[in-house]
Amino acid sequence: MKLLYTLLITGLMMACGQNSLDNKKKKLQELKAESVELDGKIKNLEQEILQDFPNFAATGNQYTLISTVEVESEPFVHKFEVRASVASRKNVLISAEASGRVIDIYIREGDQVRKGQRLITMDASVLQNSLEEMRTELELATIIFQKRERLWKQNIGSELQYLEAKSQKETLQRRLATTETQLDQFRIVAPFSGVIDDVQAKVGEMAMFGSPLLRILSVDAMHLEADVSEKYLGRLQKGDSVNLYFSSFDQELNSVITSVGYVINQQNRTFSVEVDLPKGRIPYIPNLVAIVKMTDYYQPEAIVISSELIQQDSKGNFVYAIEDLDDRLTAKKIHINTGRSYQAKTEVISGIESGTILVEAGHREVSEGALVQIANRKTL
Repeated sequence: MKLLYTLLITGLMMACGQNSLDNKKKKLQELKAESVELDGKIKNLEQEILQDFPNFAATGNQYTLISTVEVESEPFVHKFEVRASVASRKNVLISAEASGRVIDIYIREGDQVRKGQRLITMDASVLQNSLEEMRTELELATIIFQKRERLWKQNIGSELQYLEAKSQKETLQRRLATTETQLDQFRIVAPFSGVIDDVQAKVGEMAMFGSPLLRILSVDAMHLEADVSEKYLGRLQKGDSVNLYFSSFDQELNSVITSVGYVINQQNRTFSVEVDLPKGRIPYIPNLVAIVKMTDYYQPEAIVISSELIQQDSKGNFVYAIEDLDDRLTAKKIHINTGRSYQAKTEVISGIESGTILVEAGHREVSEGALVQIANRKTL
């Protein structure tokens, strides 16, 4: 029995060994096929290079094939992004000025209304009855006063009777005017032209003094509000151009800054900036979010290079330029002082100037003094 177990185990080990060997042979064949394919690609690439650079084969391995770029001065701008939201200076929650039952609602959410248009009527029957009584009393008081006035002009009657009639009439006139003003509080009208955003009142409900009835806002008074970090204070001015992006509508617009605040919020260390909204482009609504690009730095003539050309060593930032020594081109390391970077470009404060030829393609393969061969040249 033990002999049988031993034979079985030995067979399994031999089978596993055979499988492992087969896998290795298969892997070797795959690598050889890949090697053949890579050799073909290398030969094709060499042929393509030789078409543009016939001396490439003669240079051997002592040259590094590169491309170059010529530095030129150009305008440089640096921008930053902030989130902003749509707000309206005329965004009003209208509340009840008197207590009464709502009997009519003339508008719905989204309706356009004009200034002075009636929106809601509340029950003012008690006040209306009182108003009718005062009008009747005023009518009688007016007749009495007119008669007393005619008699007084004819020197008939006493001055006191004339003054009492006059006072009674004028008192009723003032009471009537006051009551009419109170009656207007039961008629809710639009304080300005705009859009009805929310109607909270319901017909039949009792509206108490101060309770919210509806919200109205003006589209014409809308603008963008943004909170900007205090580090940008002094870099933004009224009238500066900005770029807006509304992701909800996938729309990019141009606008200007209309107001810059100079009070720092103690909670988040920001100041407020308002931006004008271009009219007639998209349906602006309060709290709609936009991304605003603002310019905090602009240099009309600057030395600007691609950020990817900049490398670092123990002394700081550097780039490789081309130097001609005894009719041979070599790579020269130049340390530079850099300024701001934006959109993969960096402003160079010092170290290089306009007209300098920099190593572009191959800038990470060269070293100080390395022999190079230019494949092609373009102007930045």
